[in-house]
Amino acid sequence: MNPAGDFFSTCWKILSSVYRRKGLVVSVFVVVSSLAAYLATILPDVYRSSTVIRFTPPRVPTTLVGSTVTHPRYLRERIQSTIQEFLGTSQLEKTIQEFNRHPSNASVVLEVSVGELHKSITVEPRREPNVFALSFESKDPEKAKQVTSRLASLFIEQNLRVREHQAEETKSFINAEAERLRKELEEQ
Repeated sequence: MNPAGDFFSTCWKILSSVYRRKGLVVSVFVVVSSLAAYLATILPDVYRSSTVIRFTPPRVPTTLVGSTVTHPRYLRERIQSTIQEFLGTSQLEKTIQEFNRHPSNASVVLEVSVGELHKSITVEPRREPNVFALSFESKDPEKAKQVTSRLASLFIEQNLRVREHQAEETKSFINAEAERLRKELEEQ
């Protein structure tokens, strides 16, 4: 048995079979190509702009605070809650007003625009635990880029506000603990 001979024999049989049915092969090719060209012309152009955001966990010494703030489950929950707040109606309304995505100031139209904007935004987690992609789709490539950039900056601003609030709470906690320990030492 010659494996090379069997391979060439099999290839020859396949090619001769295709050649005998060349009319059918050409017909299928023409139909599929025509369908693809038709769909390419009737479907609207949609542009997608994406940005990758890395969610950096707080760097708190584990001697002061337990390791729960750097635990992967805590980070996932924190990312999810920040995304939920970020995709809330008030944030999306600000974006719509900034980019004039609704024709008038009617609240019904604004609600519809918020729904459309929400559908155009996708948030996809990446392989790394604290990284995700934020994407926006639009028929206008420049608007897709601008809205994605604005959404990313809004997310970062909101995350900074949350971290500032947490830092203030941590500072208050540490000051209270220091005062309590100081009083304990004075009593001894």
